[in-house]
Amino acid sequence: MTEDPGFTVSDAEDGDDAAPSKKKGKRRSGRDVVALITSDLMLCRTPDDRALVGVPHEAGHCEWYICPSGGLRGAIQNRYFNHTRASQSFTVQAEQLSLFAARCRAEGETRRAFHRVAVDRGDLVIDLGGSNPKGERRAVRVTPNGWKIVAATDVEVAFLRAAGQLPLPEPEPDGASWKDLKALVNVTTDDEVALILAWLVCGFRAFLERGSFPILLLSGEQGSGKSGAARVLQALLDPSTITGRGTPREEREFYITLMARHLFAGDNLSDIPGWLSDAMCRASEGGSFSTRALNTDSDEIIYTVARPILLASILSTLVTRLDLMDRTLVVQLCPPKVRLTEAELTEKFTRLWPGLFALILDGLSSSLRNVATTKLENPPRMIDAATWAEAASEGLGIPPGTIARAWSQNRDASDRAALEVDDVAQAVLVLLEAEGGTWKGSPADMYRRLCELTAERVIRSPQWPKNAAGLGNKLTRLAPGLRRVHRVEATNGKGGADGSRWWSVRRL
Repeated sequence: MTEDPGFTVSDAEDGDDAAPSKKKGKRRSGRDVVALITSDLMLCRTPDDRALVGVPHEAGHCEWYICPSGGLRGAIQNRYFNHTRASQSFTVQAEQLSLFAARCRAEGETRRAFHRVAVDRGDLVIDLGGSNPKGERRAVRVTPNGWKIVAATDVEVAFLRAAGQLPLPEPEPDGASWKDLKALVNVTTDDEVALILAWLVCGFRAFLERGSFPILLLSGEQGSGKSGAARVLQALLDPSTITGRGTPREEREFYITLMARHLFAGDNLSDIPGWLSDAMCRASEGGSFSTRALNTDSDEIIYTVARPILLASILSTLVTRLDLMDRTLVVQLCPPKVRLTEAELTEKFTRLWPGLFALILDGLSSSLRNVATTKLENPPRMIDAATWAEAASEGLGIPPGTIARAWSQNRDASDRAALEVDDVAQAVLVLLEAEGGTWKGSPADMYRRLCELTAERVIRSPQWPKNAAGLGNKLTRLAPGLRRVHRVEATNGKGGADGSRWWSVRRL
């Protein structure tokens, strides 16, 4: 709580710089008025040393904001106007926010803040509310034994809400089955539906420390409904008025977007530059980004975040980004036999939305109950996420093993697609064919040999390594896919009296 200024609201009259006291005839400054109307605020700090302020709402719940922020400024401005019927000086407000931030860091208790999904005493807590403080503020608590709706006044988690955030519906038990998702997304197989639900139950996870989220790519030809499917899945996980983001201009902008909301949803990404591919890989597994703080010479600001990512694009946009593909589930959409108008799709989604949300909650409860005993035979990368998704099968009504099998097959297909368009991978396969299935030599010899087996136009392309060191980096990235898809092992090391380096490729 902030300090009581020692006078009542009746002492404060209009005027920003002065508020007279009816008892003593003295005029109270605008700073004193702000101190009064903010005396009940909760001042805390997050584990990463951000100032966190809780503002009690007249409805009985608490609104949480990072300090300083536009949301907190607006909340205080509204309080000031309601008490004085006057506007607040920007200077006074800036001074007060600066004081709040200092007190949060110096005196506030440590408290975690979450976007949309939180973990509390081993349970998941999902925020049903949107950005409107007067709107929905209840939450759903998911336990291993089921789930229940929690009243707004009983929500103990500090939820931050982004601009444009929309509420989730009240879940309707038994209102939909897992195959009903086919009516909203243009997929043809049950495995693809299972992968989408796997991504959704992984997206509703929350972490106190580190965790990982698989990336979902909705791919398909023009007219296959990629953008519409992306809007449906965004609404199921983290509805917002902001849909279909384009390619961020820089890494800092990308991380600021991630820090402000639970889900990054990109649409029609015709190109993913290398820096964005690397940033998405880090963001899916709880990576960090640091940059110089604005208006300083040497201060550093650090963004550490793990978020689910949804992309709608053609497969060729990602297929050359091997690290990104290794973290991505690819769902191929097909053109629908009967096209729906936007109004028809909206009506169908609105009808199924509460039931599908309840189905996802059942899956999350199943994951909490079964994850410790779920074991995968051939675990893929991001094993924790894959295990969590398979553990949700019981609650989702999906046959056991379906998600794990579909996940593994999807990864194999993505690896094969990536290797088919990679010139270095194809050159390695040609080399093994010419050398009888095995080859070993120095990095320079391998570079020279692969160049001999490759067309001149390919060698001159920007994607071809420019030297032996570049080839080594490329082979290191290709090694997991070559092993899984083509049973080819690529290894390197040192040997001989002079400690010279070598590369070896062979069929297993």
